[in-house]
Amino acid sequence: MKTRYPILGLLAFAFIVAVAGEAWATCTGSNRIDYSDAECLHGWWDNNSWPKDSTFGARNLCPDWGTVVAKVDIAGTSDRTWHLANGDKRRGRTAFTVRDIYCCKDLADNFCDKTDLVSVASCRDQFEDSEAADDCVLDNDPSVINTHCVFDLTCEYTADGTDQEHSSTYTIIWHRADQIQFCVQHTGNVGIYINTC
Repeated sequence: MKTRYPILGLLAFAFIVAVAGEAWATCTGSNRIDYSDAECLHGWWDNNSWPKDSTFGARNLCPDWGTVVAKVDIAGTSDRTWHLANGDKRRGRTAFTVRDIYCCKDLADNFCDKTDLVSVASCRDQFEDSEAADDCVLDNDPSVINTHCVFDLTCEYTADGTDQEHSSTYTIIWHRADQIQFCVQHTGNVGIYINTC
């Protein structure tokens, strides 16, 4: 019975640390991108005088890539921070003046532009999460062309009772690279396809 309070205290501490984790990411400095410079965030507002509220809104323009965080900078009161996971428009209103809307590069999925997500390491991770990783190996590190991953792959398969290898280079957009499959079609065609053969 005496251990109950320390355990509750540890649970409370763990919860505070988990909640505070994102609080340390503050959307300041180079992590605070004006919406007009952020490929994946659209924002708008209309400032009005009392008694009419000011209105504002934001939308994730890249929902297939992840969650974008919008921070609505409002004078004289707390800013609004929205996690935009889909492409729906989100709207709000305030009695105060909206100064600007920013994309927070250090929150949620850590991106404001598609290229923020694309790197050699993230391309490798995307490939490792795909079904193609069961049949194929990376011949070397992937390379990056803007928003695309470039994979040099050698894939093994069986045809006419013999083991075969197929080597080729594939360029695939990053957010679909975890969906690739290696397929051997009945026509004899072999290669990488997205989602289905």
